[in-house]
Amino acid sequence: MTDRQALLDFPGAEALRAAGRVEPPSARTLARAAAAVDAAIRDEAATGGGSATQERAAVVVPFRRRRLVTGRRAVATALAAAAVAAGAAVYADPVAGPSAGRAPGQARAATAATFLEDTAKVAAALPASSGRYWRMHLRTAAPGGGSRTFDEYVSRSMHYSVVARGHTFTKPQPGTWKLGPRSFGWKGLDALPADPAALLKIMNSSREYAGQSAFIQAGTLLGGAPSSPGLRAALYGALARLDGVKLVGPARDSAGRKGTELVFSGVASTDYLIIDPRTSALLETRSVTTKGRPDPVDRTTYLSVGPADRIG
Repeated sequence: MTDRQALLDFPGAEALRAAGRVEPPSARTLARAAAAVDAAIRDEAATGGGSATQERAAVVVPFRRRRLVTGRRAVATALAAAAVAAGAAVYADPVAGPSAGRAPGQARAATAATFLEDTAKVAAALPASSGRYWRMHLRTAAPGGGSRTFDEYVSRSMHYSVVARGHTFTKPQPGTWKLGPRSFGWKGLDALPADPAALLKIMNSSREYAGQSAFIQAGTLLGGAPSSPGLRAALYGALARLDGVKLVGPARDSAGRKGTELVFSGVASTDYLIIDPRTSALLETRSVTTKGRPDPVDRTTYLSVGPADRIG
């Protein structure tokens, strides 16, 4: 067995190879992976898989020695976690069993659906938040209009206030969020179904722009609305079921933050979402018009979002 074969002799290695070349993980990522290795080794030792000292020695010996794979289950888990944190298109499937053709916890190559399903789990586990306002710190770039950075506040009565360059402007009429043929206020969001299939049916109601409309509307609610953890999870689950959504892979938004990009090619534009898989936060939406205008990019970057008790 060669050194390379010994190094890649663990469950999920084929998926890691298929993911292609990615940026090397940061020092923080490596430290987290090392901690995961230690934890997994202790777990194996506690269940009769050998002493922690023996297992750790097996991990740190040179790769050419076959004993490296004695603790390969722990190493595989840690490597998969490190790959995800570094932006690789490989994800751990915690629920896969024999019927799915994979052992529990085995790494799997990412598709748009698997990425979105995993992100939905992250979103569902987040705590609920509350406040008098929903605040968004935004950077926008409109076709031919340059870039703007400002804060937008939405009250529970759906009045919008914009704070820019030290001035506050409030819309005279309350607004709403549109989903399919209907419009919803803050309270109305809580009444939306938490079932992804039912939610997709509402968003996918347009005949001409069906999938594209659902993709854009989901992005609006994930980025700019006080959606509950359950609704956020359902929105990601709905996108996972939407035909036409494709996984682009690791990307950076206009602020330089790392995320994973999805794309949907529609009737008159190609639309993108950049999502942070660690937090389920939507970092950026971008629409590139495929007809007409010479400057076709329309972009919104969600620099930060969350509840607030006052404006300013």
